[in-house]
Amino acid sequence: METIAVLVSLLVLYVILGFKRPGITLITSPIACLLVACAGILSETLEVVLFAPVIFVATLAAVVISRREPDSEEWPQRWAKWILIGLVFLLLFATAAAVFGPLGIVGSAFFALFVMLVISYALTSRQVIAAYVLSTIGSSMRQNLPLPMALESAASGQIDNRAKILRGIKDWLVQGYSLSESIKRGFPKCPSYAMAMIAAAERINQLPTAIKAIEADMAAKVDERRKIRPVRLLYPVVLISFTFIMVLGLMQFVIPKFMDVLREMVGEAQLPAATRFLLSIVNCVVYQKAAVFWSVLAFIVFVVVPLSIRIRFRARRPEKPYLLSRIGDFIKWHLPVLHWFEKNYSLVQVVELLRLSLNSGCTVNGAISNTLSLDVNNCFKNRLQRWLSKVETGENIAASAKATKLGRPLAWAFDDKVNQGNTLSILETLESFYRSNYSYRVNLARFIIWPGVTIIMGAMVGFIVYALFSPLVAIVNQTASLVTP
Repeated sequence: METIAVLVSLLVLYVILGFKRPGITLITSPIACLLVACAGILSETLEVVLFAPVIFVATLAAVVISRREPDSEEWPQRWAKWILIGLVFLLLFATAAAVFGPLGIVGSAFFALFVMLVISYALTSRQVIAAYVLSTIGSSMRQNLPLPMALESAASGQIDNRAKILRGIKDWLVQGYSLSESIKRGFPKCPSYAMAMIAAAERINQLPTAIKAIEADMAAKVDERRKIRPVRLLYPVVLISFTFIMVLGLMQFVIPKFMDVLREMVGEAQLPAATRFLLSIVNCVVYQKAAVFWSVLAFIVFVVVPLSIRIRFRARRPEKPYLLSRIGDFIKWHLPVLHWFEKNYSLVQVVELLRLSLNSGCTVNGAISNTLSLDVNNCFKNRLQRWLSKVETGENIAASAKATKLGRPLAWAFDDKVNQGNTLSILETLESFYRSNYSYRVNLARFIIWPGVTIIMGAMVGFIVYALFSPLVAIVNQTASLVTP
């Protein structure tokens, strides 16, 4: 009874701390629950061991509920929410595997596929909503209509999510906030690159032109997502996962039976070479290296996948990038192929804002300073910062652009000796060039990679099919040799 009282007191303590001090509670609760579980194991008390996860789950629930302001969510609440979601999925997966065995694992895999499809649909829906909202704002501004009244008219008589967003932006505009701040508050899920471009264009009074360019980019992205493709990016992952599950089941339950039949018929007969090779791979991965394999699999399922979903749904923060954003930008910037795409995509936005800034009368220093607020790769932004520092110290604009490795075309646009007075027209040409070049390279990479992926997957599936059916052929041959005189 004393032990139960201590555990209940600890549970109540952590629930209260979860409401009062969510950050400290989230950090210390795993350690405390681990100590409770270790104490239960050492004392061989099952009730104490089982009470540890109860304390942890109750603490997470208290941290999630502890949010005080309805429009804010601090990091303890976010992490507690995602940990709870991960625990629910882990419980469902373990229950399905324990109750239904291999069928439960296959069902869980299909359920994960369904969740990914829902996420893909949600991302596409978000792009469509963002394109509609920005298109409404842009058309209202081009017609010189009072923006709050125009947004209220566009949302009148509608109750869907788009109308709620338009009314939210209108409410913040009426309170005197700028358009960028109103969009940030009324539409927090607006794509970060559009938000950064609007904020930068607002400072140089080039909002209509910037919004028109953003509309074109978002319309192209929405059309690209709506296209019907013969192969989805998720298809290879699903195929490999499903094939692995099937091979694991067959190698564990079917192939040993074939081996027993062959040995009964021919004594010391062996399985075909392809089957032995596949069986050795499965044994090495699942049994000999089981700890490493299952640890990596658990890390991918419960860490990589939730983080990737979180990153896809969370808007970037250009003014103060998140740690995961900085890590992702660093990795993409230093990978061979992705480096080119990151640099080209960043140059599209930088050249466009440079042209708008110079066209509005900004100095070169001010134009470069405006680009630092864009949502571009953080490593590329560091180069822009070095370029600005060199220009502010009096160095030649073109030479400093070339020295900071921003590209020869951009340096050529600011070269007074070669094209004096034509900087704006050259920047407009470069913008069109970088935009078309990016689309061309994306399509070229897709057309090159997908046939290679298809060939590799076909070869893999063909080898597995041959390795699985060759023992059956060997049994048939042995049976025929015994029957035929």
